[in-house]
Amino acid sequence: MGGVPKRKVQTLMLWTVAAPFFTAGNEADRWLDDLVDAPGHRFLKIAAMPATGSDWHRRAMRATPVAQWLRHWRQSARALAQGDGVVTVFPQLALTAAIQRRIGRRDTPIVAWCFNIGRFPSGWKRHIAGFFLRSIDMFVVHSRGEIALLRDRLMIDETRICFVPLQRAAIPTTGDEETVAPFALAMGSANRDYATLYEACRRAGLPLTLVAGRHALPTEPPPPNVTLCSDLDPDACLRLAQRARLSIVPLADVAAASGQITVIEAMRMGRPLIVTDAIGSRDYVVDDVTGLLVPPGDPAALAAAMQRLWDDAALRTRLSDAARRFAEDALSDEAAAAALARILDSVAARRRG
Repeated sequence: MGGVPKRKVQTLMLWTVAAPFFTAGNEADRWLDDLVDAPGHRFLKIAAMPATGSDWHRRAMRATPVAQWLRHWRQSARALAQGDGVVTVFPQLALTAAIQRRIGRRDTPIVAWCFNIGRFPSGWKRHIAGFFLRSIDMFVVHSRGEIALLRDRLMIDETRICFVPLQRAAIPTTGDEETVAPFALAMGSANRDYATLYEACRRAGLPLTLVAGRHALPTEPPPPNVTLCSDLDPDACLRLAQRARLSIVPLADVAAASGQITVIEAMRMGRPLIVTDAIGSRDYVVDDVTGLLVPPGDPAALAAAMQRLWDDAALRTRLSDAARRFAEDALSDEAAAAALARILDSVAARRRG
């Protein structure tokens, strides 16, 4: 259970693809559907309604605001109306599509890609969400541990949950590692344990640059060897990541899948990694093979790993080379597109059968 279904049949279907980052008339909105090599499937992107305020992916909110839910509702309604099947990206669009299909008594198949829930609803919200979501044909998660979470917390049949590694396109090299004033790097705001990182930095004494929103930082001031950065654009973050001697991803809630994009980007760029052993990292980082895993909330272990990787150039090269090869083979857009094609074949065949 939880594996990618074997590709058996091809069907002629128009799949509408709804992602919150699709914008009307933007030819740069490329996604996995552009790479699917399956003559039986056609695709139509459904753009999101224009957003107001700050960009959706730059916000860090505990709950999706009402205005965003309305955008999802309109986008999923258009997807259901125009396609033989629907592919949604992220849980909110999957939920609105599932509600609309239930209410409208539609039979349109839905594939919920990137269904990673950081925080599960509780009480009556969980029961209602589970009721609607159980009508979805296939959930795609990016860590194997999420299969049991969806099964146990939302009562979703495991045969409708599929693990596919999160993908990232190749990242062009724009700079080399900083050798004159080397530094370690930690980046990201979601589910980060920077309090443990602060203490590890105090113990190791190594220079570290930390890029995160202020809401993700501890209330205490950072150690003097930690430099804080914020409000960097994605290109600036990638340039900084390529200059770092090593990348650290400390995670707080080990039962939540998070930090994977930071991990995969480091792998793609061939940067050595230290990551908290958590549900979202075990499918990507093999300890002492593609990175170093450390126990959660353990500053002594994190400091020791930082010092070990900082001092051992041969270890950094071995880990980063293995991570880069793994990312090229398993975490590419092409690998994910092939998995998407197999899933769509499986869902279409199940519907026809």
